[in-house]
Amino acid sequence: MKTHMESGAERKPGEINSVAVLGARLTWVMLGPAALLLITWGIVSRGSGWLTVLDAAFGVVVGLMVLGRWVEQRSGVATTVTGEPATPEHLKRYMTILIPATAAAWIIANVLGNHVLK
Repeated sequence: MKTHMESGAERKPGEINSVAVLGARLTWVMLGPAALLLITWGIVSRGSGWLTVLDAAFGVVVGLMVLGRWVEQRSGVATTVTGEPATPEHLKRYMTILIPATAAAWIIANVLGNHVLK
């Protein structure tokens, strides 16, 4: 059963027709990971404590990445990074990998910045 229609035409996976969906896709695919890399570098290099502005920014970016993936999934045109149509299972797998992986990266960055390299 196909539920996502626009102007009487079927929406195809990957067919972005909204600025919100474009922003969502760019956030979870490119901008979020790039921002996490820069923020992680800042946490390691500054080593100024565990709950700083950088740590809060890290959490916000992770949240925005999950939100971006969810918004794209809800749009009906979601794709995987390889361009295949995405399913709710892809979203679930994304979150079950992203959240523990970023939590581990955040802990390692803080241990390095606040204890090992200090």
